[in-house]
Amino acid sequence: MVFLKAFSFTDSFTQTQIYSYMTYRFCKNAFTLAEVLITLGIIGVVAAMTLPSLGGKYQKVSTATQLKKFYSIMQQAIKAEEAQNGPLEYWMPACGTEDDCFEKWYLEHLDKHIKSVNKRTNPSSTLRYDVTFSDGSGFVAYVTRDSSMIHFLYCTNFKYCGSEKFDGVKTFLFDICKLNGKYQFVTSLCITHGKSREKLLDECLKGNSDNADVYSQGRRHACTHLIEYDGWQIKDDYPWFQAKQPEK
Repeated sequence: MVFLKAFSFTDSFTQTQIYSYMTYRFCKNAFTLAEVLITLGIIGVVAAMTLPSLGGKYQKVSTATQLKKFYSIMQQAIKAEEAQNGPLEYWMPACGTEDDCFEKWYLEHLDKHIKSVNKRTNPSSTLRYDVTFSDGSGFVAYVTRDSSMIHFLYCTNFKYCGSEKFDGVKTFLFDICKLNGKYQFVTSLCITHGKSREKLLDECLKGNSDNADVYSQGRRHACTHLIEYDGWQIKDDYPWFQAKQPEK
């Protein structure tokens, strides 16, 4: 700008000379092509290293939030029904192998307290019932043959739901069972409550609630309660991937 103020086009400097001078000054202060490519390469490497970590962290936070929300929904539904019909133990289903029994029980006692977008009898078994929520999550539920427990297999996206599937990543186990002499809705199983964090961590890693010597793949009973135990957080040492059975 100083240069332009000092000389006008009527002076001895021509337009072409001024343009050439300005182009020279711009090029002198700009990055070279090699420098630009190197910079872009560095940015790409940093992004490749950072984005997976950020994505994994987001998934953990999102999953923990969904689990806490589902737990709250079920707790509130049961409390609302207890206010009308007394303690849960008085209206637990007694189905055995009766077809559609659990569906009828759910529709009578819980459905009116829970907002869902889809409900149906499970295609693979009339003893199971499927429920889907507006956020895409949902669950498959059924009562055990002895009517002592109701299993809720919650999925962060209903497409991940499956029979006896709770992998601790996309599908998680909740239960209605008897804890401290009272039927209640809990994370995981009643038998996981009261265990130390170290024990929960080990059981979540191996999926060994069925048998301590067998790592039951995709059946990680303790994972949901571990997340609740940690204040509805999936911490850094959470076993996102299940351990493989060691060879003997």
